[in-house]
Amino acid sequence: MGGLATFGGVIATVARGIAIWIVAALCVVAYSIGSVRRLAIRDRTARLEARARQRGALLRWSFSRLGASFIKIGQVMSARADLLAPGIIAELRELQDHVAPFPFAHARAIVEAELRARIESRFRRFDPVPVAAGSIAQVHYAVLHDGEEVAVKILRPGIRARVRRDARIMLWLAHFAHVVSARARAAQVIAQTRGLIAGLLAQTDLRREADNYDLFRTHFAGVHGLAFPRVFRGLSTPTVLTMEFIHGVRVEHVPERHVAQVTRVLRQTFFAMCFQHGLVHADLHPGNVLVRDDGTVVVIDVGLVKQLSPTVLDQIVDFARCLVMGSAADLVKHLQLHHEYVRPPDWNDVIGDADAFVAHLRAHSLAELELSVVVARLFALARKHRIRPIADLSLVLLGMVTIEGMAKRLDPAANTMAEIARYLGPRIAQTRRLARGSREWLPSQLPKLLPPAPEPLSSAADPATTISK
Repeated sequence: MGGLATFGGVIATVARGIAIWIVAALCVVAYSIGSVRRLAIRDRTARLEARARQRGALLRWSFSRLGASFIKIGQVMSARADLLAPGIIAELRELQDHVAPFPFAHARAIVEAELRARIESRFRRFDPVPVAAGSIAQVHYAVLHDGEEVAVKILRPGIRARVRRDARIMLWLAHFAHVVSARARAAQVIAQTRGLIAGLLAQTDLRREADNYDLFRTHFAGVHGLAFPRVFRGLSTPTVLTMEFIHGVRVEHVPERHVAQVTRVLRQTFFAMCFQHGLVHADLHPGNVLVRDDGTVVVIDVGLVKQLSPTVLDQIVDFARCLVMGSAADLVKHLQLHHEYVRPPDWNDVIGDADAFVAHLRAHSLAELELSVVVARLFALARKHRIRPIADLSLVLLGMVTIEGMAKRLDPAANTMAEIARYLGPRIAQTRRLARGSREWLPSQLPKLLPPAPEPLSSAADPATTISK
């Protein structure tokens, strides 16, 4: 029997590989036709933008045809502005699950097998129609016998096996690309693919998400205005996750009276995650943040959480220092220390672009700068010279950009750059005190450049922002 199962697995993998090659071949043909058409575009910048858009459109089309694993990878890639051109990112952001829910009969069978009891014995009510369905799992509303409202997240049948099968094929393709393409080698295609696969596999074990909820609830215990859903461990397994059901609205629908509080909590929560607890929510976007009627921010869907390396704070402090008062030479030194490259670039060319980057910063006050624009310019400079940010640094910078986007959606005047400077100001000052001999960097200048310290997330009693139980 085991031999037949193995043989069947090999056949399934081969068939899947053939399907991927067919989709890839169609994309190559379409791209070749597009390349001919782009010859009519005389302006080089417009031609490069059109090429990026076509690449993104073909990736989006192929991922949507290849199903759950590739859809999820495309969604993750849409946040990697450090690796991909803006045109590709814009197309991949259009990639949505668009996956029909699996039948309730299957959901019932999975829940009853995992919890070793009939649904009726565990739940007073269990809605057969899911409230959300994605490529990895779907979520049902339910009520426990004590009246507690819960959300029951159920993995799609067979998803782990399909993800592992696709992972083997993707790694094979990555190794092939590494051998035949210098550009793929420069992009560290194997390491990037392994990272994507690791994140995808993590989402197929719901124990990880349960652990992350408990971890964040511990870290932020007593912090008013912020909550994470409670997990019901006795009703949770690797395949089924039962948690508190959250009644709330997406951040873009927050009432005006809560805007100031919500923007403050969002930014300071992210900074506390990264710089106090050494963690980053790697799948943070507006759909994963809800706001209750009392203004409490609830962070959900924490399956993708990355433990940051011990040096990432130093890297971020160094980057913030470059933004606040650094020279072009400081920025180049930052790139040399905290970025990776297959071959050392021509640093004379890099410093020329760094001069333009710093000149742009110095032409504006912190209040005028947008982090998304600054990070996009930094990543464009790095891509031009085939320099790659260290992975943890990229995750934090991209997370900051996401937080800025959510804050500005609520309050266009929100100033995330100033918030970062306030948050990291003491560390910047401490760094400079350790290098008093520097002529370019004078610690006495910092109070003039940095805004006042931020109001910390408070755990003091505040009836207006108390977490609802």
